[in-house]
Amino acid sequence: MKKRILFIINPIAGVKRKDRIPRLIDKYLDHAHFDYDIIYTEHRGHATELAKHAAQQGVDVVAVAGGDGSVNEVATGLVGTQTALAIIPSGSGNGLARHLGYSINIRSTLHIINDYYVSRIDVCKVNDQYFFSLMGIGFDAFVAKVFSREETRGFLTYAWSAIRSVSAYEPFQYSACIDNREIKGKAFMINVCNSNQYGYNVKVAPHASLQDGMLDIVVLEDIPKWKVPFAVLQVFTRTHMKAKHFTIYRAAEVNIQTPVYAHLQIDGETAVKDKDFHIEILPKALSVLMHQNVN
Repeated sequence: MKKRILFIINPIAGVKRKDRIPRLIDKYLDHAHFDYDIIYTEHRGHATELAKHAAQQGVDVVAVAGGDGSVNEVATGLVGTQTALAIIPSGSGNGLARHLGYSINIRSTLHIINDYYVSRIDVCKVNDQYFFSLMGIGFDAFVAKVFSREETRGFLTYAWSAIRSVSAYEPFQYSACIDNREIKGKAFMINVCNSNQYGYNVKVAPHASLQDGMLDIVVLEDIPKWKVPFAVLQVFTRTHMKAKHFTIYRAAEVNIQTPVYAHLQIDGETAVKDKDFHIEILPKALSVLMHQNVN
């Protein structure tokens, strides 16, 4: 019996043209094993509605063509179901997709779908919102807000947004409970990671696994602003794991408080500021199609 796939396409995500995706699906999807439909999203939150309905109808796979925000929406609709998530990376960073072994080449991505290797990965929640790759408090969330206002997408635009953000951004005081361990300090940025990267293969948590039931917490302590480019370079070269101004923790549950409202990003998308962040992990709560050599 053929598997049923729903392709959800966000027509405005990222920098790539989406009009060729249906043609490539028709050409490279294994039609002997799959029947499919294609739907385009029309508004924010639409992808979650479509994914939930597909799961209720017993669709085997929902494949999303979009960026990290679109992936978050679809995955949110599939948590706790047997319907598997697949990704056609079409956004800017494509963080979760890259960790799962997907290529930005659509033909290669469709080969992963044809191989149909299904596994289950962990899901995270910050307060009442799911995240699947990572969340950030502080500088990267501030950059995400600046980036969201740009008219163009892509890595160069993101890098320019980060450069512009340094002078305007101010670090924050925080207190945290990480698996019953109390810590306090002043941070430039805190990332809580399920996957290993922001996107663009920039691996802020190189050892993070999607299937170990643990969160990887990366804290960049308050540093002079002139040192920020060097800290960024350390992340790009993956030497930050041993740098003295970075601290790495692993835990199943994290609580973070800030005395003032702090910038927040969830899977690369700007979220509402908050002062209280409760982060937990839901082990193996999402089915995905992935490359067989990934964990």
